[in-house]
Amino acid sequence: MASRSRVNFVRYGGWKAGTLNGTDYSEPAVVGRHSCTDETHPGPPYRTGGPLLVSKKTVSFDRTPSFFSRTLFLPVQEWSGHLTVDANVPEVEPTHMNLSGWGSKGWNRAFPVHPIYNLGVSLAEIRDLPRMVKQTWNFFGGIRNLSFSRSPKSVGEALFHFGRGTSEAAGDYLNLQFGWVPFLQDLAFLLDMQRKLAQKMAWLKKHNNKSVRRNFEMDASGFSEGLDRFTYPFATMKPTLTTELYKGYLLDWQNIPVQKTYKRRIWFRSKWRFMIPELNDNSWRNKALQFALVGLVLDPSVIWKATPWSWLLDWFTNVGAILQNIYLRARFHCVAEYAYVMGSEDYQYDAPGFTEVNTGQQWYHSYPLPFETYWPGSLKLAGVSRTYFKFRQRVEANPYGFGITFSSLSAYQWSILAALGLTRGGRSFATRA
Repeated sequence: MASRSRVNFVRYGGWKAGTLNGTDYSEPAVVGRHSCTDETHPGPPYRTGGPLLVSKKTVSFDRTPSFFSRTLFLPVQEWSGHLTVDANVPEVEPTHMNLSGWGSKGWNRAFPVHPIYNLGVSLAEIRDLPRMVKQTWNFFGGIRNLSFSRSPKSVGEALFHFGRGTSEAAGDYLNLQFGWVPFLQDLAFLLDMQRKLAQKMAWLKKHNNKSVRRNFEMDASGFSEGLDRFTYPFATMKPTLTTELYKGYLLDWQNIPVQKTYKRRIWFRSKWRFMIPELNDNSWRNKALQFALVGLVLDPSVIWKATPWSWLLDWFTNVGAILQNIYLRARFHCVAEYAYVMGSEDYQYDAPGFTEVNTGQQWYHSYPLPFETYWPGSLKLAGVSRTYFKFRQRVEANPYGFGITFSSLSAYQWSILAALGLTRGGRSFATRA
């Protein structure tokens, strides 16, 4: 489908704030940018969706009530109008996140024909059992021999024992979380494997060559932090008046932080169809399917997971998910009728402002002496102006995964789509490029 982009610039603020010494002054103004990039789909009704990116930059100004302030002596200073809290727009404006990695993770999680366990990985890691037993034995031996009666002779000795104890505690924790916990989970699965495998096979038979929906939330997070902003209090409100109209304490340089808040949400929506002919017979292919469902087939994803420290790399990347996606697509005739990973991000910058102005018209009297000038009153003003950055994204997958185009599909992959009735000539992909 043809892609299109629309951009609209919106001006926020910039209205007349008031008159200073006979000259009109305007409040602050910020130009916001609203943009949308998507694809044109035939409709209405619009039955399919494509890639989408919506971004908005908006500003909400906080305005004070109008007031009047006028000095007595030449040069006379006079203001009539309101003040506006100055919004904070970061020098480097935020940009939207990259959803490509989340697409691979969501695809791997949503794939309906998934092994119910990875016994191949467990068997490969059984070699670590002697080390686990030895480290656990040393842990309990250390507790048994622990003595509280002996105190360290020096600060250096105390720090040595503290560092050694911290290191050993970290090793014991890793031994528990990544050694014994998975090992006990494997034992629990083996005891219940036959029942779980029968349930999985029954589910596959029920949904074979039928549509299956998988929708879930992948992430919801956020944070808030204060950003330093050193300025004069009176300068947080615009326009800036002459100093005689402010209270004197407002001329001190201060840190008036801007509060930054960030929230994001990532979710996955998909609809699948698979066709496994060997489900309906008792041949060796059915047995091979059962071996694959419990993770006893030596595929690239099993080799990867059995590689030392691969779990740590998968914490920061999606290598394991990509490898398993490639194998599952090749092993099971399963494709996505549609699959989307979607994300929303919200940035908010709260810029506070405060000041105190002398109000009314200044006057004086000479009794009692000495001569003094007065203001009839003062007005404390405060508020918060906000700057928002909002991003909405949708990334679309090909029936065989994210980052794959229809032009790159092989004849065999097209034959699978045809067998499932999901070619571009069919209803599901009629509007897709």
